[in-house]
Parts: sequence; C-alpha cells; structure tokens
Amino acid sequence: MASLEGTRLNTDYGLRPINPERLAAIRRYAGSEILDVGCGNGSYVLRLDQEFKIRGVDHRSFDAWAQRPELFGISDAQTLDFPDCSVDTVLSFETLEHLPHPDIALREYFRVCRKNVILTVPNCDLSPGMKGSGIIFNHWIDRTHVNFWDLSGICQLVREAGFTVVEKSGINKLNLGYVVAEALGLEGRIRKTVSNLFRRLQRRDYSMTSLVIAAKPQS
Repeated sequence: MASLEGTRLNTDYGLRPINPERLAAIRRYAGSEILDVGCGNGSYVLRLDQEFKIRGVDHRSFDAWAQRPELFGISDAQTLDFPDCSVDTVLSFETLEHLPHPDIALREYFRVCRKNVILTVPNCDLSPGMKGSGIIFNHWIDRTHVNFWDLSGICQLVREAGFTVVEKSGINKLNLGYVVAEALGLEGRIRKTVSNLFRRLQRRDYSMTSLVIAAKPQS
C-alpha cells in the first residue's frame, strides 16, 4: 500500500514473476491452446510451454523472449492479429488497466477465444478504514493506469463483452500485521510474532488484485 502523497511507481514488467494464484487458475480453467495477451517478460508462457500450446503477445518485445522467440509476438490487445476462435483461452494479467479502450480489448478476447478468458486487474476498492487512514493500494498512483475497477465493476465490463462470469475473487491478500508492528515500533523477532498474530486475528481480507474467469457462451 502507499501513502496518498506517494510518487510514481517504476513498474518493470520485464521482471514480472509467476503468481501462484494465477497459475492455479490457468491449470484449473484453461483449455489446451492459450494466448497470453500483455504477456510482459513471458513468464507464464515459458513456464507453461510444456503443459499447453501457448503463445504470448505484447505491445513491445522483452529480452526474456530470446529464450523461445517462436512463442512470442508483437500485437495490440485492442486489435489482436489472430483469427476468430483460434485459441481456447485468452489470458490477460494486469493489462486492461493500461488500455484506452478496455471494452474493445475484451471484445477482441471474445472474438479470438473458443472457451474462456482468465484475467486479473488491480482491485481499486477502497474501504472506509483505508480512506480514513489515508492509505491506498499502490496501483492508484501508477500513472500508466488509466482504468480503475472494483471486482463488481470489472465483472460488469466482462459481461458487456459477451462473456459469462464463472468465478470471481480477490487475490494477493495483504498481511496488515506488518503495518501494525511497524506502527508500534517493533523490531526483529517480536515484530514477526506480532505480525503473524495479527494476521490470524484479522477478520477482513484486503486483496490487491481481482481475478475473473469468464466463459464464452457456446452456440
């Protein structure tokens, strides 16, 4: 999380790691042929190449693509250079919030996929407690973000593109115990102990990311 006085984040998508919750969603819901739109450094493409027929595209190339250049290409998410119904599943992780026309991109996902889309976007729901404390999720101050949704808002946009939402959830949950321990001035082992205790006592989750799995209706 970040202060409301925060400065611009320097997000490097060339260093994007594998997220276990996204990976689990892919293995549970994806078909055998996958297109990762906005793939960044291609971490999911390179990880899943032995399990699926998968390709990745982004608006520019990344150094990591040199490992398997045949798996990657340049393409605009809003005008995908792929035929209709050419893949089972479209992945879109942290992509739509950057686009001037996310609705057009979602219609492109609908056109290209046969089965479904698996996507994540930053969760921009601010609770009364967060507002009262003057803190926000750090993606609010990323100037490359031009769209902001809570979970219900992104689900509505997905439905308007023609999909049926199958599953929706918050992922990347915060452990606020570290903030509490820091505020109390605790250090070392006692800081870790208090942080873990607070996490067990915490009754509300604060998820930084919204995960949506949506199916394409079959005619």
